[in-house]
Amino acid sequence: MRSPRLIMLGALILILICGCSPSVPANTPTLVISSPVGAKSPTTTPEPPAPEIALVRIRLATTSDWTTLSLVAGATWLEHDLISASDEVTTAEIYDNQFVLGQPINRAEDSGSVEMITETLFSLLDSGRPLVFLIERGHIGSTTLDLSLFVEDEWVVVKTINWGDIAGDGTNEFRVEIPPEQLFGEIDFASAPNWQMTDIEPIDPVTGMPQGTDGFAWWNDTIFYEIYVRSFSDSDGDGIGDLNGITQKLDYLNDGDPATTTDLGITGIWLMPIYSSPTVHGYNVTDFKGVNPQYGTLDDLKNLIDAAHQRGIRIILDFMVGQSSNQHPWFINARIPASPYRDWYIWEDDNPGYAGSWGQPVWFEHNGSYFYSTYSEYSPDLNLNNPEVNQEIREAIRFWLEDVGVDGFRLDSAKHVIEEGEIQANSAATHAWWKDFRPFYKEINPQAVTVGEIWEHTSINAEYLQGDEFDLSFEFSLAYEIVKAINEENADLASEQVELSYSSIPPLQFSTFLTNHDQDRLMDQLGYSTEKNKVAASLLLTAPGVPFLYYGEEVGLQGEGLGNTRRPMQWSGDQFAGFTTGTPWQPLGFDWEYFNVANQNDNQASMLSHYRSLIQARNQHVALRVGDLSVVITGNDALYSIIRVSQEEAALVLINLTGEPVMDYRLTMEDSSLAEGNYTPVAILGKGEFAPLLANSSGGFFQYVPIPEVPPYATFILQIQRDVPE
Repeated sequence: MRSPRLIMLGALILILICGCSPSVPANTPTLVISSPVGAKSPTTTPEPPAPEIALVRIRLATTSDWTTLSLVAGATWLEHDLISASDEVTTAEIYDNQFVLGQPINRAEDSGSVEMITETLFSLLDSGRPLVFLIERGHIGSTTLDLSLFVEDEWVVVKTINWGDIAGDGTNEFRVEIPPEQLFGEIDFASAPNWQMTDIEPIDPVTGMPQGTDGFAWWNDTIFYEIYVRSFSDSDGDGIGDLNGITQKLDYLNDGDPATTTDLGITGIWLMPIYSSPTVHGYNVTDFKGVNPQYGTLDDLKNLIDAAHQRGIRIILDFMVGQSSNQHPWFINARIPASPYRDWYIWEDDNPGYAGSWGQPVWFEHNGSYFYSTYSEYSPDLNLNNPEVNQEIREAIRFWLEDVGVDGFRLDSAKHVIEEGEIQANSAATHAWWKDFRPFYKEINPQAVTVGEIWEHTSINAEYLQGDEFDLSFEFSLAYEIVKAINEENADLASEQVELSYSSIPPLQFSTFLTNHDQDRLMDQLGYSTEKNKVAASLLLTAPGVPFLYYGEEVGLQGEGLGNTRRPMQWSGDQFAGFTTGTPWQPLGFDWEYFNVANQNDNQASMLSHYRSLIQARNQHVALRVGDLSVVITGNDALYSIIRVSQEEAALVLINLTGEPVMDYRLTMEDSSLAEGNYTPVAILGKGEFAPLLANSSGGFFQYVPIPEVPPYATFILQIQRDVPE
């Protein structure tokens, strides 16, 4: 993070106190102090009172084509420093009393977001009057304003304003009043909603390789981390991430010592495709049992697996059972009509003419015939009705499980395995294929896990998770609703969906996530707000299911569109963000100088620290991993609350989704797994004095207020300890 201009601030304060008259740029307000009319001039002119001055970091973000921010009352701007601006801006300017931010209209119409960040020196005019800002913009989009102060070597957000309403065409206006004490008063650092783990005693903590708790499988004790190998860490300076680079960074992910808190703490890694492929994403495979030479060798992969296992981390591979590259030797041979490989793919003499399940073309011409592909002409679908194809796919699965020692697979495009004419997704034949596949891999390794990519609603996901197909499947609906709930400041959206996922799918056998490699980065989806990103992390890592994090999410990587969501990991503010000593295969993401591991490593208020605390809490407290779920009614849209109860522990979660404190709330729950009795809340995460809780015979409670005020964007995780009569 760039240090604030403290030297400039100190010098300016000294100049103002000493009554000097420095030259002032034409666009800088001049401080004028005059005597009342008719007053007698004293013999000695007294020194004017020192002005109240504050250095504020301002982040202005918008999805409109233009937005302005003006300070109209209560203070003046003395000086500005434009720290950064999005690459896509058309305008990011600072004038006398106004910030101007703009982007192309077509990008705004597609909900594109841009931002500018400044460090601005404020001078208070009247401590009794609020500061008044005016935000103006066009008739599309929304605007976010974050104001941060530099406290104990860290920037702390003290005020967030989100404005999404539109009155009509033309210019729309929004006035914001801020009490002066929020920017000029003493800031209590401990009150910021960025708290570390407390010293509470762990309950059934994860130590070493997760084994499973309360009868659940090991994956229910695991937190996975998705890695795009090409972009994680480059060990040899060729600009491309590799397997050895991941091995070198394992201590960042998990150093193997449960007593330390400087590592992230994850216990599982999902490696995106590592196979030989002509494409950078790797999903078009030319050898199902080969390692992409740009990533290293098979021995490099084995070394990575061994080193990960020593630290308590399991590794699963991305695998595609239904497609290959059009450059795979099988398909090259299959293009010849008389080839024995012809029936390894799906061919028709005439174009059947129908489109795919989302309207995409699926039939592609080659030498007068047509082959089928769900995605593109570069990734033809395999014919899994052919026993020879099935044998080859199974042999590849056996190789990775038995010979190499991986711990399972994330199964790509799992709903598109066998088409039945125009039924091209979730066909009965697809379900039958997976049911036949499960006993095969479980016989090789009963502990191997499969995670299906079923990009569908919860009800369809549940069909694959009845114990005879996949172990887990990604809950896309929950990911969408978490992001939507935060953006709309409506906790009910998240609580209703987490309850639906929990009740529709066999206990805890679904994978939760926020974004992945096919989606815009979380920072972009949440308007580049670090506080909203922390809230999203809190929702994810306290929810039931098996959580997956996308690499770089914990430090705020940015990117929109498939070409920008897999950029190099940002390790430091050094050249090329510490990713490589060469030239990165792809440009670094926006604002990488600030959003990187080194900058956030020792900052207790950072996103990275927040993720570490949440992961540590989940690893140390069994209720957060395998506890059952009860949704708590809060009586306030801003507030999300659930209770997780396991055999040994109960935990109450309370999260404020907004930038305003919440005081008007009451927690109510009709029934839960809590036993009847009195409970004392003790903080796992958060600070405060908490009121006791009384559970009735149904485990319910009414009108409970554990703490009078829930600060902006705050997360509380409270262990609910049952009182034992003496």
